[in-house]
Amino acid sequence: MRKLVKPRFLLAYPLAVWLLLAARTSERRFHLGIGIVLLGALVRVWANGYVGHAKVNWTQKWRGDPKIGSLITAGPYAFVRHPLYVGTLLIGGGFCLIAGNVWFSFAALGFFLIVYRRKMAEEEELLHGEVGTPYLIYQAAVPRWLPGWGRYPNRQGRWSWQGIVRSREWKTLIWVFIVILALYFRGEIFQEQDWFAPDERLKRVILIASGLALMLTDVTIDLIARRKRRVKPAQAGG
Repeated sequence: MRKLVKPRFLLAYPLAVWLLLAARTSERRFHLGIGIVLLGALVRVWANGYVGHAKVNWTQKWRGDPKIGSLITAGPYAFVRHPLYVGTLLIGGGFCLIAGNVWFSFAALGFFLIVYRRKMAEEEELLHGEVGTPYLIYQAAVPRWLPGWGRYPNRQGRWSWQGIVRSREWKTLIWVFIVILALYFRGEIFQEQDWFAPDERLKRVILIASGLALMLTDVTIDLIARRKRRVKPAQAGG
């Protein structure tokens, strides 16, 4: 829940509403946009499989906490230092193409540059503090988020499903799918005035049921995880 009130998410909600209100898409833009969105989602899954369970976190030295995590330089991290944000940019770009609204696209790009450029700089500073010289060597050799032709030679890390689970990347995939569904139905119902045509009825019912099932799954998993977090302190104290 705390993740949902971070500044970048609070800024993203109005953009999502604007996307649904302003979208004026065509069938061709819709399909091209979905391709770019899926590419971005795959990049994020690729990256989180490497780093989702091995992120380097800032050491709270005044508490004497040990260092956590390690520097990952394999997979997409051999090409760019922030592949997760590259994936996010691709997802946003795909939705901009689907929307077909210039002002929305400018606003989304501004949001990305303002929020994520600052976040990248902060993360790099923290990584430097945690890792030291090895990170400076990596930083000098690998672009921030626009990939070059070369690949970092000293690659460390291995892809694992554990990274997807620990990073909860499945939540991103669920809500990307939900937004795509919303844009699809907006185009079909409000733009085309096609209210559940008989030949499309079964497909659309299946899509709606799938979206609702995914949202219910997301909420259920969150509730179960929250309940487990409450039970653990009680057991420790008992």
